[in-house]
Amino acid sequence: MLKNTEIANLSRRYAVQTVAAVAVLSLAVLSLQTFAHVDGLVPPLVVSAVFALMVELADIFLWKRIAEANQAMLPTFFSAVSGFRMLLALFTLVGCYIAVGRDAMLEYCLVFMAFYLWMIAHHSVFFSRVTNSHTECDKENK
Repeated sequence: MLKNTEIANLSRRYAVQTVAAVAVLSLAVLSLQTFAHVDGLVPPLVVSAVFALMVELADIFLWKRIAEANQAMLPTFFSAVSGFRMLLALFTLVGCYIAVGRDAMLEYCLVFMAFYLWMIAHHSVFFSRVTNSHTECDKENK
């Protein structure tokens, strides 16, 4: 069972990793635009960065609340987050399609895909490590 101090530290670490990764990905996209002379990447970058920050920070906020209240609900939470993230991504891309049209969607899809894949990997790796280390500690205490 995770203690409240562990939960607070883990949520803080997740938030810091999220902000740092979004900054690194943003710099990568901006450097691609600058050095490879790929035009039109700033609007997709803004949409992708805002999406990633909003979803990831909401994810950790909800995880923290659920972990403090009832840790038995965490597996259901992890499943729900994956589905909800995918639906939000689809709605975001449909909104972009409506706003910019078909001709500009390639840039949006490519930049968004980089951020989205990072979000999936970050969520999976972070929480699998938390769950595995927590499970190992429980086994040792028994």
